[in-house]
Amino acid sequence: MKRLLTALILLPSMSFGQVRVDLNVKLPDIVFTTPPPLVVVQPGVQVVEDYDEDLYVVDDAYWVRRDGRWYRARDYHGGWEVVEERRVPVTVVRLPPGRYKKWKHSKKGVVVPASHRERGHDHGHDRGHDDDHHKGGKGKGKKK
Repeated sequence: MKRLLTALILLPSMSFGQVRVDLNVKLPDIVFTTPPPLVVVQPGVQVVEDYDEDLYVVDDAYWVRRDGRWYRARDYHGGWEVVEERRVPVTVVRLPPGRYKKWKHSKKGVVVPASHRERGHDHGHDRGHDDDHHKGGKGKGKKK
């Protein structure tokens, strides 16, 4: 089911008549029947885990950017609306498009987006490093 947002704009013309402009914007058809799994990617910003596009949750609202336009839904059931970029949380606007596409929560170590790993930029993240190796030991106590 395609949902379109239609706006009717009446503009004055030079001959003091009116010009009619119809705008049709396809709204996202993103709907979940249950709350989707979320991953915290930075303070105050969560993304829907393993989703086909960047789908953010900030300030109890869902946010998605498509074709340079931002949309917001108040919950996971949908109800998307077009939002001016100036009304989108700055923490989300500044994120590069595609950064959290197909993001997977790591069970060990630092979380790295799947798309980032696929490009060969893993740099050793997500390999289950023992935090104690930086302290000169294996986490088993001090040598005597």
